[in-house]
Amino acid sequence: MRLKPFLTLITLVMFAAGSYVSAQDPLDEMYGQAVHSYFRGDATHAEELLNEVISAGSQDPRVYFFRGLCQSYSSYASGVPDFEKGAQLEIDGKKVVNVGKSLERIQGVARVEIEKVRSRARLASRARVLELQRTRYEEMQRNGGASGGIFVPPRIKDPAPAPSALAPNDPFNSGMTKGDPTVLPSDSKTVPSDDPLDDAMPIDPAPDAGTTDTDPFGT
Repeated sequence: MRLKPFLTLITLVMFAAGSYVSAQDPLDEMYGQAVHSYFRGDATHAEELLNEVISAGSQDPRVYFFRGLCQSYSSYASGVPDFEKGAQLEIDGKKVVNVGKSLERIQGVARVEIEKVRSRARLASRARVLELQRTRYEEMQRNGGASGGIFVPPRIKDPAPAPSALAPNDPFNSGMTKGDPTVLPSDSKTVPSDDPLDDAMPIDPAPDAGTTDTDPFGT
């Protein structure tokens, strides 16, 4: 018997909480009505509701995706501007929602076009972040500060210097240039021999033909 009043109280609290949330964000309720109208095939009424939600200042990216879908009934190109606006709002994150979940029932050419727009928006956002990081890093370097852990994409190194025109395939070439050969000055000094026997066993010059030395073995 005591359980029934307790369950009744829980039900009333949940109902009051749901009513409070709905009252706090009526734009979500209008968006929901527009989605139901779209899937019933009444794209005109859905677009009217979404126009009211957007005019009220909604930052929900789903609103723009579905209005673009309503406009795509006439031609897919007419819905692209709203797809791009929705993709940008999704990246900005002013209102965090599950866009992928809301688009689960959307298939075919329209879904392919939406995913193309979302992919381009993500790539463009990433490029802007990298450029901002580079700019901040270079500014810190100019001011003598630390990078603060900011990632900086590596710069492209300068190309290697061109090989010498005198001997492009010579492994010993170290930047020589064309020109007249240089004549080394003559040196009258005797160049020492590399043979160690030359120093150990000196060779006497041949005796003169007219020497008067007596041959100790002569007779």
